[in-house]
Amino acid sequence: MPETLSLTAGTLSPADAAKAGAAGKGCKLVAFPTESSYAVGSTGLIKAATRRVLQVKERSTLKPLAVMVHSTEAAKAWVEWTPLAEALAAKFWPGPLLLLLKPTAQGRLLTFPEYPTVAIRVPAHPAARAMIEASGVPWIYTSANKSGKPAKLNASDVLAELGADIDLLIDGGIAPDGDPTLVDASGDKPRVTKVGLISAEAISGALTA
Repeated sequence: MPETLSLTAGTLSPADAAKAGAAGKGCKLVAFPTESSYAVGSTGLIKAATRRVLQVKERSTLKPLAVMVHSTEAAKAWVEWTPLAEALAAKFWPGPLLLLLKPTAQGRLLTFPEYPTVAIRVPAHPAARAMIEASGVPWIYTSANKSGKPAKLNASDVLAELGADIDLLIDGGIAPDGDPTLVDASGDKPRVTKVGLISAEAISGALTA
């Protein structure tokens, strides 16, 4: 069974953030709370970690994994930043908004050659940001459930479904139910490709306010 870390005052202690960050950087699988259910992830810089997440998830390799970073400035190293991305990130990051953007030369490390874009996000949950920042690397992630099964909203359900396959579990209590909204921000106008916790109207409104 995985080691479990608990939150203090809503986030990880510096020592636990460092422990979780080191686990992810070291290709271990970490399950953790976000503002849109629990996620499972690991370093985005080692393809073996990506393959392991896909295997545990029982997810097709034809569906690329999304990326989390701890800040907007960190995102700019990995994706080609656009004025549209700047406007949307200023409004909705940290939060459940995935921006679909072209990778930089360095960002190609986060995906496979056949994928022309990367979906990237800064999570609102302070524990997720703390461990990612402590790791010093971007993380690939997906929801912490088997493919086709419901998203997990508490640590005990994650443990029941994925406990045998993950290395570290961060217990953050009950997580909100919902998915991030996915917006293609690589051009001049937003293209909402998946509506989640942020509505298409909110995306449009943020650009006209």
